[in-house]
Amino acid sequence: MTYKHHTLRSALILALLTGIICKAVGSVEPALMERTLEGIRDRMVRSPAPWPEAWQRQYLDTIRNAIESHQNAPRYGIRLEVLYRGFQACWEGLKKSQDRSLFEVHRAEIRWYAEHLMGTELPCEEERQKLRDQYKDLWNYAACSLMTQFPFLDPNTVQMAKADHLGECYRKIEAPLLPIFLRPFSQAQVEQIKQRWHDLRYARVDLWRQVCGDATTSRENGPAPSLDAHTHYLLTQRSLSRL
Repeated sequence: MTYKHHTLRSALILALLTGIICKAVGSVEPALMERTLEGIRDRMVRSPAPWPEAWQRQYLDTIRNAIESHQNAPRYGIRLEVLYRGFQACWEGLKKSQDRSLFEVHRAEIRWYAEHLMGTELPCEEERQKLRDQYKDLWNYAACSLMTQFPFLDPNTVQMAKADHLGECYRKIEAPLLPIFLRPFSQAQVEQIKQRWHDLRYARVDLWRQVCGDATTSRENGPAPSLDAHTHYLLTQRSLSRL
């Protein structure tokens, strides 16, 4: 009788502990999600878009729905951290206006980014390092090609612009919200990127003319750095953005 009583009591204690643990674990994930959404909301407020409040709520609800349906994903907390850290660059890169169709495009993009992040396997450190090395090699290739195409460019300014742009890529690799920063490129993809850079050589001539116009306007509006340094930096930055 004593043995049965002891067994029953042990089973009851185990059931209670299991319930407490499951409840505690279940309460952590919603808290993490709410803190992540609050951080995203705060970044939206710091750099507001000309959207009605209802649109902003829809944008946040889209993110909420994407991450709420993946609460059983492995490394869920790390995925939310990546979403939070990667959101700022994504948000700042949006072209925001009161055009509803453009808003819908942005909302579809963020939904896809979030769902892909929550559903795909996260890269290991070896994969991240390989991707960093690939970006470094591609950016060196592009900078050398750019100076060959435009021999008048100041090498120091080109290297400075390249380093700044590459640094931004490294930050996105650390928080890979955009799928392109999640996995290293295959050799075929590397060759495709180089071919695209070659194909855009005539477009870079038009870009140079555009940059000169932008720099002249900037100088007319107030003090500016050396026109050459300014235009060389802008050309490099905008060219690499198309890479």
